[in-house]
Amino acid sequence: MNIEKIIVPGELIWEQEMRVANTVVADGKTYATVVGMVRDDRFIPLELVYKAKAGDNVVGVVTDVRHAGYSVDLGLAQDGFISSKFTRVSFKQGDLIFGRIKFADEVGNVDITDAKRLPTGKLVDVPASKVPRIIGKRSSMLNVLRDGTGCSIFVGNNGYIWVGEKGNVQLSLKTIDFIVRKAHTQGLTDAVAKYLNENGGNVTVPPRDAPEGAMPPKEETAGENPLMHPAAETEKVQPEQPEVVEETKKTEEKLDIEEM
Repeated sequence: MNIEKIIVPGELIWEQEMRVANTVVADGKTYATVVGMVRDDRFIPLELVYKAKAGDNVVGVVTDVRHAGYSVDLGLAQDGFISSKFTRVSFKQGDLIFGRIKFADEVGNVDITDAKRLPTGKLVDVPASKVPRIIGKRSSMLNVLRDGTGCSIFVGNNGYIWVGEKGNVQLSLKTIDFIVRKAHTQGLTDAVAKYLNENGGNVTVPPRDAPEGAMPPKEETAGENPLMHPAAETEKVQPEQPEVVEETKKTEEKLDIEEM
């Protein structure tokens, strides 16, 4: 029987030291730093504010173009920055980018490297705490989502998700919203596959004991840079529950995800 318990920030999770994300260790004990849930000796954050760190993949929107580089909205208090010294790509205001955080400090400065322009598509904003569930172990959930909708999808650790124009885009957006709403539940991969198949998708989830690679990934993976080509105007979509991003910082049109 699985025992679940809601944990609030500052509450003791384990009597011993455990190096787990969204926790802090003091006097050999492990405490929560965000609201979360303990299930089967795992701490699952329910809500958190994204804190940028080096190595994270991010999706963002170019908000300002200067000689020194490009300001990029990442959904943080301060924009990220792409230095002109470290990119051969020229961006324009409103471009969507996929890149990797090279540097982040405590006051909010974020430098982005390996940035590529994303083609025309939809931009979805979800809570950062839901991103691990959208990606899944070894990208298992992301592959189910891609396979079931035929869409190219790139997920940023900052909570921004890009969905390409090809494939069943509306089903992809609705399924992302489904994952966000059900992120705290068990058996989510199977539930998502069932949801996709019942709503026009076509996907098979490999057995849990299947060897790694039983479900080949699409051409892209969450950590790879896609093959990019010039982007046109990009629309922005928000699921029912994700955080709202200031419209003044967006140049994209926002579309609502309809309930099926």
